[in-house]
Amino acid sequence: MSKQGVDISKWQQGIQLKDLKNAGYEFAVLRGGYTGCGKAREKNKDKCFDDFYSQAKECDLPIGVYYYSCANTKQGGIDEANFLYENCLKGRKFEYPIYIDVEDAQWQLNNKKDVTDAIIGFCETLESKQCFVGVYTSLSWFKYCIETSRLSAYTKWVAACRDEKPTFEWNAFDLWQKSNCTPFGKYSIDVDVGYKDFPMIIKRAGLNGYKESSESANKEIIYEVKRGDTLWGIAKKYLGDGARYKEIQALNGIKDDLIFPGQKLKIYA
Repeated sequence: MSKQGVDISKWQQGIQLKDLKNAGYEFAVLRGGYTGCGKAREKNKDKCFDDFYSQAKECDLPIGVYYYSCANTKQGGIDEANFLYENCLKGRKFEYPIYIDVEDAQWQLNNKKDVTDAIIGFCETLESKQCFVGVYTSLSWFKYCIETSRLSAYTKWVAACRDEKPTFEWNAFDLWQKSNCTPFGKYSIDVDVGYKDFPMIIKRAGLNGYKESSESANKEIIYEVKRGDTLWGIAKKYLGDGARYKEIQALNGIKDDLIFPGQKLKIYA
């Protein structure tokens, strides 16, 4: 399963999301905000976010959000997450993940540990607010500029402008930014490919503003983990597809795929 989408910001001001949907794009990731690269590193809301959000809801286009980060401490990541939540996420619904975008050469390059701490601070903060979170950066940054092995709990969005899907050393990525200069009328857009049914996962788990309800979830099961169980195997048995283990992981706040005998897991099957 793959879907084609876009990511947009104020640089595409004036673009109509219904036109993108009619052209075959199936989702969009909106820039919620950014931290300025200047000495003050001021936090800003993207001036087109509210308009793009309203357009997406009017034409029923699934959306996620990203925040351009300059954080290089854990507290910096926490502060950016809180800013994004209060100014963009609170009281709204999103069908795709909430991503931290790390690629700033001035504040984040050559600072692997601290930038990774910032990513974790950002993600943990939004997870505590019932958000489905992830990390965006280029393939080279995943390889050389952050400690990707510490980020196995979070979905990955990889930027790599090429014709073929890139290879990846760590747990598989779920979104691929394949182009950052695709013409669309008078605009230039970033084109992405998604490999997970995020709307289904997020709605069933009651994340990103979606509350658990009979409309967003099926029958609730409480499963007690047995020796030898894996999340993949449990998802295969109850959800019909082992690759859907992320639903169970997100719903129960599990990191690093670690489960133990006697642990009770909530499953919507």
